[in-house]
Amino acid sequence: GAVLVLALLAGHVVSRTWPLLVIRFLAHVGDAAGSKSKPLADQIGNGALIVGFLWCFSALALVGIAWSTMLFIANGLCVLAFAVLVSAMAAALMAWRLQRRLQGFTGDGLGATQQLGEIGFYLGLALAL
Repeated sequence: GAVLVLALLAGHVVSRTWPLLVIRFLAHVGDAAGSKSKPLADQIGNGALIVGFLWCFSALALVGIAWSTMLFIANGLCVLAFAVLVSAMAAALMAWRLQRRLQGFTGDGLGATQQLGEIGFYLGLALAL
């Protein structure tokens, strides 16, 4: 029960971090006038990126500490690190595809990045456990 809730929390937070990097490092493509993602993208600077990563690492630290205190998951931090690595690889693959195919991102691309990052996290978690 508790392990599942913590996994869902960690996967959700980690997956929401990857689109911030896509916004920060890729150009927005698509209809700028009708876009819902363009105004958001214009607000993501270094400060917002730092806050996003602090939130992500804080949540991961809390989950890692909680898992490490549970007897049946003694290596909680290593499990989390592997899950984050797989999530990052999935998000990086999506960012590479967006850059290669579109030369940037769209709102749908950001959503796909988040979804693949979350799926990658859970897959990494399943492989590590």
